Parts: sequence; structure tokens; C-alpha cells
Amino acid sequence: MSKVEFSVMNIKRCICPECPVQAESICAKGKWRLMQEIAWASETGIYFEADRVPGMYCSTGKALCKDLNPKKMCICERCPVWKENDLKNGEPSLYFCQNGESKK
Repeated sequence: MSKVEFSVMNIKRCICPECPVQAESICAKGKWRLMQEIAWASETGIYFEADRVPGMYCSTGKALCKDLNPKKMCICERCPVWKENDLKNGEPSLYFCQNGESKK
């Protein structure tokens, strides 16, 4: 069983912050803003801890933010990380923020 790598490269390509599911989340917006302020300059990944990243749920599991709206349309199918890891054949295949990390 393979796992999606939680890496700086994947975090930077993750589109979760663009997802309608978290578009109105104050919690996710705050995490995203914090990442932009302190982390993008660092290639070391020091600040890229799962509890600080508003995304990569396919790797880390359910979102820590409780104000996401899973009734909105998920965009995982547009994500390069989702495509490269063939997550359409994983379980779950979408809504990782609510359903947990992908098991493939």
C-alpha cells in the first residue's frame, strides 16, 4: 500500500487552498496566511507540519479545521498530486479533508 508523500514539493502543488470546501474557512485561511508569511521562503520544510498546512489531506488525513463545508464541490480531480498518485483508484478517492488520507 503506497502513501502520498507529505513533502514541500507536494504541498506547493496542492490545490486544497483553492477548494470550495474550504473557501469560507477562517481556520484554513489563517493557516494558509501563516504558511505564506513564514514558510514559502524555506525549502527545508521546517514549518511544513501537518497541523499547519491547510491541505495535503490525501497524505495527512482529515482536516483539523472544523469550519470546512463538505457540501461544496470538491476539486481533488484537478490536483496534480491527486493525478500523479492515481488517487481515483484509492480509498477514499475524494474529500480527504472529511474522509481521511488515501489508502492505495
